[in-house]
Amino acid sequence: MSDNPRMGELTSRIVQKIRDSKDIDDIKDWIWMTSDLIRKADSSGFHSGFEEIDREEVSLSERNELREAALQALSRNSDPHFVGAFINVLTCTGDHDLLPLYVEYLTKYLELLKVSNHIVFSILLGLGDIGEQVFEGVRSRCVVDVERNVKEAFEFLRKRGIIVPG
Repeated sequence: MSDNPRMGELTSRIVQKIRDSKDIDDIKDWIWMTSDLIRKADSSGFHSGFEEIDREEVSLSERNELREAALQALSRNSDPHFVGAFINVLTCTGDHDLLPLYVEYLTKYLELLKVSNHIVFSILLGLGDIGEQVFEGVRSRCVVDVERNVKEAFEFLRKRGIIVPG
């Protein structure tokens, strides 16, 4: 459990779960609770709608322990789902000192998005070149049209019964 013996039972469990988490499967069932607990510490009137969370009292020191555990979790796994979950938790803190972290991750994942979009675009061009229906009704095809390229890729796969989450 937590190093803080006065910590609430739920908060203590969540801190320990964060510390033990290694991948997305470890966090998917409870990570949302972390954000709500942080919000409870920041706003006495916060109401999550979940009894277990609503009856928990969360102090500022507990909030900080949740925050620090989330920060440490980021170094354990680079899977975008895992990273995204903990970045989402950290955004709930509203802490301005996280700006360098946000800039670091924004830079990294924007570059990944840019490279991934180029791959998606190239594949869509290749599919069009072999006679597959992509870019229907589109006058121009361009790598910078990220949203359209992603939509085209999802639609192409959906027509083949392949559903990509997200």
